[in-house]
Amino acid sequence: MSESVSTNKAKETVRKEIRSEPLETQIDRIMELQLEKGYGIPNDGTYFEVPDKMVMFYKYSYGMQSRFFREVKENARLMASVCRKCGTVYFPPRAHCGECYVETEWREISHEGIVMHATTSWYATSEFFDKVPYAVGYVKPLDADTGILQRIDLGIRETIKPGTRVIAVFAEKRKGKASDFWYRVKE
Repeated sequence: MSESVSTNKAKETVRKEIRSEPLETQIDRIMELQLEKGYGIPNDGTYFEVPDKMVMFYKYSYGMQSRFFREVKENARLMASVCRKCGTVYFPPRAHCGECYVETEWREISHEGIVMHATTSWYATSEFFDKVPYAVGYVKPLDADTGILQRIDLGIRETIKPGTRVIAVFAEKRKGKASDFWYRVKE
């Protein structure tokens, strides 16, 4: 059985990373500083920890939800699942209805939605520094019965209330991740 192209690329990346003198040197220097400061010896003396490094490459499957992420990435479309028996529209999609246990089918849904619950964040990781303040909340698309937890750009606002209308915005370069889209307050 031959290895996949992505597996071969991951292995080559690991080989390059292992040979990377500057990175190895930086990590070793950080580890030495930690040892000098006594990070390896707990105060109570019961155990000894030594800082180490690990390079890990992995891939995971979205399983039966793959179409949702593929549509976001390739077509900037939002997909939900609909119960074939009771008609409940799930967003994010589910493989089976939570009430009927029947397999669902795919349906494209509206980019417009309503904020169900949200909180405003004034702190962020480096990826979102320029977006503070922003909200995180549950948004229910207009034609769905459930909502998704997603980032909400506030625009000129500082807070957001339940019932606020929002619209999905898609990143220019999408990678097939949940962060490929977010919501913006609809003025």
